[in-house]
Amino acid sequence: GEKAADDAATGDDEATDAATTPGRKVDIDRLIDALAQRIDPAGTKEVSIRNYGGAIEIIIPKAGPDDLTYIKRRITDLGQLEFRILADPRWTEDRSIIDKAKLLGPSEKYVMSGDKPVAEWVEYSTTEFGEDDSRLVQRTAGSRREALVLLDRHNVTGEYLRNAQKSYSEIGAPIVIFNFDTIGSRKFGRFTGENLENPSTGVKRFLGILLDKRLISAPSLNDRITSSGQISIGSGADAEKEVDYIVSILNAGSLPAALNKTPISEETISPTLGATTIEKGKMAIIASLIGILVFMVLYYRFAGVVACLALAGTLLLVLAAMVLMNAAFTLPGIAGIVLTIGMAVDANVLIYERIREELKKGAGLRMAIRNGFDKATTTIVDANVTTLIAAVVLYSVGTGPIKGFGITLFLGVIMSMFTAIFCSRTIFDIAERRRWIKTLSFASMFGETKIDFLGKKWIAIGLSMVAIVAGLIGVANRGEGLLDIDFTGGSSVTLVLDPDASMSIAEVREALEPTLGDKNLLVVERSDSPDATQTSKSRYTVNTSVEDVEEVEAIIEKTFGEKLKNYELALGEPAAFEEPGGSTGTLLPLIFNQGEGFGDNDGLAYEALSARLKQILVDQGHPGEAPQLENDDYTSGSSQRFKEWTLRLGLPTDQTLAVGEALQAELADESFFPLTSKIGGRVAGDLQEKAIVAVLLSLVGIIAYLWFRFQNIAYGLAAVVALIHDVLVTLGAIALSAWVVKSVPALASALQIDSFQISLTILAAFITIIGYSLNDTIVIFDRIREVKGKSPRLSTEMVNKSINQTLSRTLLTSLTTLLVVVILYFFGGSGIHAFAFALVVGVIVGTYSTVFIATPVLLWMVGDDGGGATAVGKSPRAAA
Repeated sequence: GEKAADDAATGDDEATDAATTPGRKVDIDRLIDALAQRIDPAGTKEVSIRNYGGAIEIIIPKAGPDDLTYIKRRITDLGQLEFRILADPRWTEDRSIIDKAKLLGPSEKYVMSGDKPVAEWVEYSTTEFGEDDSRLVQRTAGSRREALVLLDRHNVTGEYLRNAQKSYSEIGAPIVIFNFDTIGSRKFGRFTGENLENPSTGVKRFLGILLDKRLISAPSLNDRITSSGQISIGSGADAEKEVDYIVSILNAGSLPAALNKTPISEETISPTLGATTIEKGKMAIIASLIGILVFMVLYYRFAGVVACLALAGTLLLVLAAMVLMNAAFTLPGIAGIVLTIGMAVDANVLIYERIREELKKGAGLRMAIRNGFDKATTTIVDANVTTLIAAVVLYSVGTGPIKGFGITLFLGVIMSMFTAIFCSRTIFDIAERRRWIKTLSFASMFGETKIDFLGKKWIAIGLSMVAIVAGLIGVANRGEGLLDIDFTGGSSVTLVLDPDASMSIAEVREALEPTLGDKNLLVVERSDSPDATQTSKSRYTVNTSVEDVEEVEAIIEKTFGEKLKNYELALGEPAAFEEPGGSTGTLLPLIFNQGEGFGDNDGLAYEALSARLKQILVDQGHPGEAPQLENDDYTSGSSQRFKEWTLRLGLPTDQTLAVGEALQAELADESFFPLTSKIGGRVAGDLQEKAIVAVLLSLVGIIAYLWFRFQNIAYGLAAVVALIHDVLVTLGAIALSAWVVKSVPALASALQIDSFQISLTILAAFITIIGYSLNDTIVIFDRIREVKGKSPRLSTEMVNKSINQTLSRTLLTSLTTLLVVVILYFFGGSGIHAFAFALVVGVIVGTYSTVFIATPVLLWMVGDDGGGATAVGKSPRAAA
């Protein structure tokens, strides 16, 4: 979810922050894309990855300890594949290199020839190669076992890989099969061709395969290799897992920068939707489903029962597929489910209305069922194939939530077609042949209609233009304020309350509402330890679109005052030291935040602590003294926070103690904020561009398919005009919501309208609206094609007749879908309120545009617009 929970949350999500390697400029957006491909390539887990002030924040829903360990390995392994030749003393040209390598110290990796490295020591595992593998020139460097590999001019790496896949060797052991692109094939061919068996001695070379500077395989080089090869790992369950891991890493690609192995912070956080919102959303969906099922049974009787079974089957199949893919059930998933419900009901309504028509013509029950299914199937397929096109494009081009929505939408379309066309028909056939049913009776919303819809097209078009223009003015007036923090970014501050002053998440949000409520406020409850089984009720992260972190800290301090936890610092026993060169000084242990309410990660990072100490030394008259901080687990450049540091100063004990006491006094009056940073939006510029490309490609695909099916491009263009109309009107409604809240508060309160913003969930809602509106439009277009028959021109009368013939189906589908989204809107809770609002507007506008926008545009492009009669004649018989 995207909004803060109203009440205390109960679920467990896992969050981890990984800092990038220091001293190197990194393209953060590119790194985030690469990490997303590593962690959630299918886009089904709704993993959140964002820039966290130079670090990377990763939030993974429902991740257990084993999942986290695996994910940490995936994001810290660079995935750099290299192919090298093992150094071998049997080859004369290697001997001098090996002699030089043996003289290197444990920390020295490269053998140099002038300024050029010619060999390097790389790590290998004795479990893969044994204690004394004859293929390797080995050494022990600390706790590492290392082998010597030669560096060559070809430098063949994973950069040239086309793909990798799992396979099995002749003895059944798992192996990795890899394929190179054209350049890689040429380079690898030259590289292996130059290192074949020595013809005079018969000695073969061994090809060292390295992943992240670690030797994983060393097969003998028997022949020249060009386009493909294989990597052997061993056998057994561990080998299977390792092969799967290597394949996934190679296919995901190497990371543009290394991440620190140890995260800055690792915490359990609450769901951003919250327990109450989750429960409300669940109850709203259940209530809407019950409402639809009851309506279908009352309206279609026996056929309604069959429709209910088909809908239940569709939902079960979709949920089963999501479980098999280990997909997280998130807001994009809900969007796909809502659209699935609409399409499943729509398919059954189409079939039943066709059966009704057949029965009216006097057909027998068996013939009516057969013809009803046969004629409706064409329309169902046309409507759903266009939605499938959109789903495939969204999955292929989109990222993150867009990709996840594409998967759910694709599954929903396939499952709803299967249950409506095959399962429902099977039930009807069995029931009819066994004489369980002798006739079918349906309720009727209204009788035969003869409404002149196109006669009112100019009034409708005028209203649409007014709505679109007003909406665009609203968009312009709100400017960047229309965008949620997903797009804008802002600040993130984690606060800690004193244990005696703990508050629920609803109370924290309510306290901050007056100052940050209109600044994209998001409050998330956190634990003080990654191993916590529940959140602490005293630690919260506040995200807001306010970019100034210090301003947010000041607001929090003013809001909560003495309820906030302050830093605590205990000074250890000082000890004098004397170095071999004669310099002396003092070592002073610093122990931070050991009291109640502090967590495992609540220490200070090197840079932050060092900066404080430097200022204190300047203030106390020691500007030339550089503080040195020591911790056995600290690595240079790391942003990891430690609770214990040893301060090393070249000062007497009393002066060193004075520095420590000054730091102690400074921190005692300072509120403790474990993590503070300016954060980037979850929707980076690249993702925004991909979202736009995905929608545009979907529209192009829809136009192409409708052009093919209807043999006229006008059908596709008219459908797309209606889609654009629906999105613009919905966008305008979201933009104008702020004006309604401000100018007509009574109306806003009655209709539960808030100042809605464009977020990732709204993006999913837009795509849902496109799918729904398109489905509706194609149904009428299909009937227009049928009514038109072989007539060379399309007339106003034909279009009016088609709309009237499908009016019952159009309204029934709209009412059932609207029932779902209205219940979600009023009773679904704050987490899906904006999403449901967009769907309510979209369903209403989508139904309206099908009749008053798509059909007039189609008639204008291909028909007799203006010359044909506007009176609606006698309803034609449906085509046989």
